[in-house]
Amino acid sequence: MEVFVISSITLVLMMIIFLKIRKSNSTKKKQKNGLQYIQLLKNIITLVQQHRGISAAKLNGDTTTQEKLLILNRKIVAQAQQLKVPLLHQNERWLSFTDHWSRLTVQGKNMSVANSFEQHTVMIKNLCYLLEDIAEECYLTADHLPTLNHIGFVWRELVLATESIGQSRALGTGIAVKKACSSVEKIRLNFLITTMSDTTDNTFKQLSCLPEEQKNHQKLIEYATENVTTLITMIENDLIKVDKVSVDNNHYFNLASDAIDKMNAIFEHQVKQLHTALS
Repeated sequence: MEVFVISSITLVLMMIIFLKIRKSNSTKKKQKNGLQYIQLLKNIITLVQQHRGISAAKLNGDTTTQEKLLILNRKIVAQAQQLKVPLLHQNERWLSFTDHWSRLTVQGKNMSVANSFEQHTVMIKNLCYLLEDIAEECYLTADHLPTLNHIGFVWRELVLATESIGQSRALGTGIAVKKACSSVEKIRLNFLITTMSDTTDNTFKQLSCLPEEQKNHQKLIEYATENVTTLITMIENDLIKVDKVSVDNNHYFNLASDAIDKMNAIFEHQVKQLHTALS
């Protein structure tokens, strides 16, 4: 009888251990899949942000942009094809984006500058919130990742901070093409300057990193801070405070893109650390 009891207890303990291991493996698999989806989604956000900026140039009179827009559209469609996964099959945010994007590519030629900007921005914000949703659904939050306890700031604040720079790129590029900045546009640019300054400063302070990555982490933040500061200075001096805008639209677009690239480098570094934590 005693042997039977001991055997039963041992069997129960083994079952508990087995179930815990299986649950742990299932969680880790979901986390790794979720991270892959997030990277693809972030790529799409970046491409749509570029499409918004170049569309602003085109609708303001730049005749050299058509081929760039076609290339971006093909890239966005290709990335979206890779996200045909069960997790997003019935997701309202994802379905809304794919429907909205297909309609925008058809209507784009006939849109006003303001409407194009607004339509792109609505889609981008929708994708930003979807990215955060995926992170939560796939256990990529601080509750499940104690070594990166501020990972939530990567999925929300860092992505939205980058989007504020993206908006300033689109708005400023259009202004640089038409060589004039209206009073309404100056108000919007001033608002974006404040948003960029506040969100980047606050977000950078909240990002965490693995101890061995501290040096690289700090360098990336310094580079991003420098590029955002340079962009803000150009917006103030070359778009807002001048009677006639003379800055080249390609130069402005590239400068803003450099700032976005530096923000994206921080995002990619955080993702790299997450890969390490999950391995």
